[in-house]
Amino acid sequence: MATDTLPSIRDAQTLVDLLQQQAAEFGDRNAYVFLDDHAGELSLSFGELDLTARAIARELLTKLEPGDRAMLVYPSGLDFIAAFFGCLYAGVVAVPATYPKPRRPLPRMASIARNSGAKVALTTSQTLGTLDMAQQDAVVSQLEWLASDEVDHRGARDWQPQPQEPTATAFLQYTSGSTSDPKGVVVSHGNLLANLEAIRQAFRIDEDAAALGEPVTGVFWLPAYHDMGLIGGILTPLYVGGRSVLMSPTAFLQRPIRWLEAIDRFHAVISGAPNFAYDYCVRRIDPRKRRALRLDSWRLAFCGAEPIRAETIREFTAAFAESGFRPDTFYPCYGLAENTLLAAGPAGHRPPTILGVDRVSLASGRVVVASGDSATVQELVGCGEPPEDHAIEIVDTLGGQLCASDRVGEILVAGPSVAQGYWQHGELNDAIFGVTIPGRDGSYLRTGDLGFIHAGELFITGRAKDVIIIRGRNHYPQDIEATAESSHPSLLPGAAFAIGDEGDQWLAVVHQIDRQFPAAEYPSVVKAIRQAIAEQHELETSIVVLIRQSSLPITSSGKVQRSLTRQQYLDGELKIMHESRLAERNGSANGAANGSTPAKPKRQPAVGGTLQNGDAFSVDRVAERIELWMQEWLVDRAGLAAEDVSRDRPFAEFGVDSMTAVELSHELEEEFGVPLPPIVAWNYPTPAALSRYLAEQTCGTHGVKATTEIAGDSDVEALLAEIENLSDDEVQRLLGDEE
Repeated sequence: MATDTLPSIRDAQTLVDLLQQQAAEFGDRNAYVFLDDHAGELSLSFGELDLTARAIARELLTKLEPGDRAMLVYPSGLDFIAAFFGCLYAGVVAVPATYPKPRRPLPRMASIARNSGAKVALTTSQTLGTLDMAQQDAVVSQLEWLASDEVDHRGARDWQPQPQEPTATAFLQYTSGSTSDPKGVVVSHGNLLANLEAIRQAFRIDEDAAALGEPVTGVFWLPAYHDMGLIGGILTPLYVGGRSVLMSPTAFLQRPIRWLEAIDRFHAVISGAPNFAYDYCVRRIDPRKRRALRLDSWRLAFCGAEPIRAETIREFTAAFAESGFRPDTFYPCYGLAENTLLAAGPAGHRPPTILGVDRVSLASGRVVVASGDSATVQELVGCGEPPEDHAIEIVDTLGGQLCASDRVGEILVAGPSVAQGYWQHGELNDAIFGVTIPGRDGSYLRTGDLGFIHAGELFITGRAKDVIIIRGRNHYPQDIEATAESSHPSLLPGAAFAIGDEGDQWLAVVHQIDRQFPAAEYPSVVKAIRQAIAEQHELETSIVVLIRQSSLPITSSGKVQRSLTRQQYLDGELKIMHESRLAERNGSANGAANGSTPAKPKRQPAVGGTLQNGDAFSVDRVAERIELWMQEWLVDRAGLAAEDVSRDRPFAEFGVDSMTAVELSHELEEEFGVPLPPIVAWNYPTPAALSRYLAEQTCGTHGVKATTEIAGDSDVEALLAEIENLSDDEVQRLLGDEE
């Protein structure tokens, strides 16, 4: 690790050392500010964080031993940060987990708890009031739940943290995607400090602080359980003694201008998000609003999730140029949880590198620089180079030999940021974290990503892993296939894959169906598939295809040939017995292949008229009106027949996923004039229940529980992922134009 670090962090060997040193040096200075929609602006100083972490650690050690695991189950806010450091101070391994839906089963949390062996779950007292343990898996209900905001602080100042080594595990970062076999990346204190130092150097944070004459400020809205949100948004500002201004993902989702307004208001120097967030701002923020923003303080806008698109960079830069956003502010980079976070990034402030290559050559693994006027040109965005003390190599995917210059291969990473492996996955760790290269010393991490190095800079070309990427979110096809197959007894093995191009993809599921099953019942099978996938994966299944038994393409060893199945579907070669597409996805297979989606006319509801509190309607009459409106909405949205929309059937049976739930909430607000929580369709999961609830609100019999029925970060992650590549029409349907 380089030695030109700030004086306060030069001697830190663990994050425990780091926080204690920063608290001693900066004391009452705010480390974190959280922008809460209801409570206003909340803050936490370095000294307060140190004291609260001591109190939580002391309480934890009455229940756990150092080395035990504790799950962190928090809504967006400052409580997570204190609990995270409380675990570190106690020597307990922190296990950040997604925030649950109120009064709903928690299958992913149960998988994480089971895999990690956690005995305690930390959360807020408010969250504890929303969890119904009777609905939970035994492993979740048997956890000892602790409300960290109720821990006694008396005497905490004199309590001393547990001594630890740099090799000690700090936390487990569970990767997204598979729910049946979650993988917890084991991140040590040494890994974190190495990566935080790499980020400090790559971002040139010291230069910005020196130019300002004060510590840098960052603004972040990514979930704290996500590696980019935790390490980039929470730990990096702490590492450099700066200030982190945080907001919930929901706040960004509902009004993306809030993100940029916070950058303007707090004169933030650093902020960032996945590619889709920049597209979303361009689409959703009215040009008149852009002119009121001042973004000239923003010196580094990192974009660290694949794919990073050249079009996004150009459009965002052009859209916000009048707000003071500069071309050299964009900072495309490459990272992954298995390398703690950052694996490559440009050295300092410079405009992004956009390289045009020949698409045909690239498909065969060759990098041929192409003219921008070529019909086959494909633009790729450079992700910089590895930080000091780290290395990146490109190897042949078959033989593992180093690739020649400008050849595509698998990206291998080495250095002190590489994590210790996956928790409880010994054999897999050898294959992923212990790769050797002939003629090179040491071991490397297999990233599963494909790329090449051109003029010393890393370019990402795709995924080597067999992963479905829907709107920026990874899904393992075998999990989706298993869910679909188990949804109905008539189904036999199938294949799941993405349809569309890089800019607009959706999920297609192809399954064999028992030849004895009556064709008249095929629609019920389709409904079962959509419901199961929506409930278990938070995905909308746009295309469901039932094919003849024994006609699925498989290898000689019985493995599903997903790519061949996809191609046969696009070519019209599958032996289709029944096919169902959601209404807004209707179009030819060729249209799906090239990403085109026909525009859908805006629905004209037959019922409507804003209902305000005090209207002379009974609750029953209002509920009936709302039910009728909702029936028409579901018929139009899901392409169902009116007789198929039952008032007592769950929304999931109609294909209502995370994005659609927020859309429904928004349109109900617009139609009936009552503010609603974005996840109201999950809290009242049938048309009858939701209509009754809304009727009670409009008639003034109950108050809206916006402060308790809040969207969990797991919900928001799905929502954010699902809006990444929406068309302008779809985004407008989702949340309406920015006011």
